[in-house]
Amino acid sequence: MSNVTPTAPKSGLHTVAVVLTSLVIGLPLLVGRIVEGVLDTLNPANVDVEQPLAYLREILGSAFGALGLLLLLIVIVLVVLYRRAKSLDAIKLPLVVLAVQVVVGVVALLLSGLSN
Repeated sequence: MSNVTPTAPKSGLHTVAVVLTSLVIGLPLLVGRIVEGVLDTLNPANVDVEQPLAYLREILGSAFGALGLLLLLIVIVLVVLYRRAKSLDAIKLPLVVLAVQVVVGVVALLLSGLSN
């Protein structure tokens, strides 16, 4: 006989929550690089794209906008998961992944600030 208690299978929404929380650092970086590449290629304002701060406002705006949208989606998915399960165990893993992503992001920002 086994002493292992069966657990309920994780739902697809749980997987979505874990994936979304794991994108907290990567998605804004990806969106910023894509916008930077498009703007440097098209150069709609006809600026010197060799300068490192060319189109900085647009790049940061799109990256932070993507982060804001992602965080909103994460909150919605976590609330739905919590309401379905009525337990914090259902959202424990996504919250841990989110916390790790936030800590890694803050440490990376602090270290890049120290190195510059």
